[in-house]
Amino acid sequence: MLSSLPLQILFFFNGWYDVAFTIAMPSLYAWKGSTLPYPDELRPMLGLEVAIVFLLAIIEYARIFLGTKGNKTEQPGPLLMSLGLGVPSMIAYVYFLRLQIYVTRADLVLSAIAIAFVGLEVLLSLLTIITFAKAPPPQADK
Repeated sequence: MLSSLPLQILFFFNGWYDVAFTIAMPSLYAWKGSTLPYPDELRPMLGLEVAIVFLLAIIEYARIFLGTKGNKTEQPGPLLMSLGLGVPSMIAYVYFLRLQIYVTRADLVLSAIAIAFVGLEVLLSLLTIITFAKAPPPQADK
């Protein structure tokens, strides 16, 4: 058995965290839109930022699905695709952490946890891919 249990545990909990993130962020944007003073020229950015949350949810679902599949079936291909999807995920989380119009403490906490999940999964995925590559090919029973 070459698959990584810590990686699988991270994928499991990150899946649930992504659901919570996808629910919390639009709620946070609703609060920001009603409470914080958005200039008229930046008001359309509020809708764009909410759209980015839902686009990120789709990317994260695909990334976690591919990573889980690659880990369970001990195939490096899906894990590599998962790593590739980790790049836009990290970019989006850094955007939510530092670059959006208003960054609240809730944004900081939610994004930092997500970055930690993705960072650990990328690291463990790389180690798991190396393990799969170094393993001898399976022997066919005669």
